[in-house]
Amino acid sequence: MASLGLLTLYLALMSGHLVSIDGLVMWRQALALIYHHSFSLVPPVWWGATLTSSGRGLGTSIQYLPGLIAFFWLSSHVPIAQGASYDFGLFYKDPLYVVAGAPTWALITAATALLVGLTVRTLGADRRAALWSMAFYGLGSPALAASRGDFPQPLVALCWAAGLYGVLRFRGTGAQRWLWVSGVAVFYGVLTRPLEGSLLLPGVVLVLLPTWRSRPAVAASQVAAWVGAVALTLLTNWPRFGSPTNPGYAASQLQWTTPIWVGFPAALISPGRGVIWEFPALILSVVGAVWFWRQGKRLEVLVLAGLPLVLFVEACQYVDWVGGWDWGFRFIQPALPLLAVLAGLGVASMSRVTALRVAAVLLAVGIIWNIPVVTTDLLGGYGATYSPGATNWRLDAYPPIGAWKFLHHILPTSAGDSAAVDIIWFRAVRLVGIVALLPFALLIAASTALWVAALGSLREIQPVRAGRS
Repeated sequence: MASLGLLTLYLALMSGHLVSIDGLVMWRQALALIYHHSFSLVPPVWWGATLTSSGRGLGTSIQYLPGLIAFFWLSSHVPIAQGASYDFGLFYKDPLYVVAGAPTWALITAATALLVGLTVRTLGADRRAALWSMAFYGLGSPALAASRGDFPQPLVALCWAAGLYGVLRFRGTGAQRWLWVSGVAVFYGVLTRPLEGSLLLPGVVLVLLPTWRSRPAVAASQVAAWVGAVALTLLTNWPRFGSPTNPGYAASQLQWTTPIWVGFPAALISPGRGVIWEFPALILSVVGAVWFWRQGKRLEVLVLAGLPLVLFVEACQYVDWVGGWDWGFRFIQPALPLLAVLAGLGVASMSRVTALRVAAVLLAVGIIWNIPVVTTDLLGGYGATYSPGATNWRLDAYPPIGAWKFLHHILPTSAGDSAAVDIIWFRAVRLVGIVALLPFALLIAASTALWVAALGSLREIQPVRAGRS
């Protein structure tokens, strides 16, 4: 019920349009694959240069294929670039993306939140802690913003969450199907983002460590999934970029040259990119990690805390650590499900009253960060203004302070109006009138009812302390 509540909320808050060149080429690669059976974009996209293929992982495009098959009859309405110009009509005027693309991100984020809650339960915490962890992830983190976006990181987050849940369930039940779940997660994670997807492999192998002596093949199955994904990536690089070893990025983009003393504090505490402001439950993640470590669950803590730390340090040193035009530090998004699990364990470690007070405040601060993020258009000015690293230290780079100045009216006046409320149902008013807001109201009401029902279920059970099966 909580996961469905998040899904209906995300559908209510969809922007319905693309927001990045990354997302555009991922989307156009999917169209080329399904409609033209080609790895080349048909037609090519001009964006500062002629783009003939997507430089993003193949997995980022495959996710769209079911929707493209279902809504094939809209394919003729996809806009085509008008010459060598920055045509934002490609972002805003694509009806096929509205129905076949944008909802995909809502579904991915809601599914990831569900896996977060299930993982907390698998680790022995009660339903109360699981619901808090889902709320931290789905409402009080950049995942809420990502449910409207088109960057690949949320898809990697789903793979990380599924991979970890799969191996934990296998370790608890011994059922082979859970190894398949984790293996598919590793495989698809590498297809999506080879580096971040590969980081999942040592995590799942470490969780499987207690089973190595009696069943050495279990770790080999995960390695095989990774090898298969790498092989497929190299194989598809050939028709896409002309060489198996060409990943589609320029050499200048494959550098980790940002000094750690610059990237680390900026990514942690700066108003514009600081993880502590966009995901305040990080504080409870530390509490949960310490407490679970003391419970003797050290292997689990090494994975749950170690993978996010490795990703954070790596991303802080990347040449473009700010990640371009986006809300917050998006490179850390794959780690958010694991951090949310630890935050849920942090709730489980406290008394009910203390946990309620602390968790409610941290969740509220995270929601406050998200309110302007899901209301205003990133392309309306915020993204361009706060993309340079130095600007992220300005107080107005904190979205609840600075994002509002780019909102000038409620209802959009044109298809590409970026100065209005950036929600698809508000945009639809221009076409069908005020009745377009009815689905928005119904979806919000459904989300509220589902979460009330989920919270009401807590009264039906006795709490189980974390660390117990």
